[in-house]
Amino acid sequence: MSNKVRIIDYGPQHQPYFEKLNKVWIEKYFWVEPRDEYVLTKPEEAILKPGGAILIALYDGVVAGTVALKKIDAGTYEFTKMAVDENFHRLGIAEALGRAAINKAKELGAERIILFSHSSLKPALTLYEKKLGFKYVKLDKSNDYVRSDVMMELQLAKMKDQIKIIKADVAHAKDIAVTGRQSFFDAFSPFFKRKEDLQHYLDHTYAEERIEAGIRKANNVFFLALHNGKPVGFAKVKKHSLNPQITSVWQTELQKIYVLQEYHGSGAGQLLMDAVIELAKEVNPEWLWLDVLIQNGKARRFYDKNGFIRIGEHFFTIGSQTFEYDVMARPINQVENINQLLIKTKYHGTDGGHHHKESEALQD
Repeated sequence: MSNKVRIIDYGPQHQPYFEKLNKVWIEKYFWVEPRDEYVLTKPEEAILKPGGAILIALYDGVVAGTVALKKIDAGTYEFTKMAVDENFHRLGIAEALGRAAINKAKELGAERIILFSHSSLKPALTLYEKKLGFKYVKLDKSNDYVRSDVMMELQLAKMKDQIKIIKADVAHAKDIAVTGRQSFFDAFSPFFKRKEDLQHYLDHTYAEERIEAGIRKANNVFFLALHNGKPVGFAKVKKHSLNPQITSVWQTELQKIYVLQEYHGSGAGQLLMDAVIELAKEVNPEWLWLDVLIQNGKARRFYDKNGFIRIGEHFFTIGSQTFEYDVMARPINQVENINQLLIKTKYHGTDGGHHHKESEALQD
């Protein structure tokens, strides 16, 4: 997916785009049915209120496409109302919307996704089957669309079983660079006031030669998550890395763990974390620690679930901007009392208990 493409949740301001883009697409090939009219003019009532979702694709900030998930029952959602403005075709937007919708369905607790289409729409059917993993099933005659002669479904429960975690070597440097660059952009671009700072950071931190050099260092371990052979996430561990807010001299750092946006909810993040924790048990430190942007509530909940506790905070400076991070840690060896983790309240003279350092782009 291009760095210019961003998938966001629907807001009331998007209703005119949702209606227009879908009507243009429907009228090009078919006709607008009564069900279409209701969904497109009242999406909050038709889709959101019953428990569904609508996603909007932005290209350079311009609305370029839409997709919706209609809740059918507790475990089933219908993939519907996907349309991409013709001015933005061939930019990967349809696939990005499809993958984002699949992950949204997982977040909503879906066990399967269904869709209805027409056999004449060959490019769309190819996308659904070849890239998104939908399978053809017998058409359910009870569906409300007169124009449909094809039904497909995607079973979600087994996706985690299709993800494999490997220990990366230098041959995987490009995969990690590309995956890291995209996942960092998706997660952090909204927080950058100057895009030049973000671009410089990405160019420096995720340069392929830099990743390769990092893999070659004996103190570093990289894990790569593969979904059917496709790189979808990675983690970087520094086996021996001290945080001044932890008094122990036996520490391991989880320096990076990222998953592509379209694979959030797939289980890839947890599989990467499991691999990191297993490695930490082999290295045998007292503590495994990491830092997380304080605004990243989703990541914080993930770390909480994996036994990390907040122990302090510090700041990263990237270009002209300073970001506040929480430091979190979890015991690897049995520690008699969690309160043995003592937080230093003063160091570096003037920080008042907060650790300040330059961007991780400057670290090895």
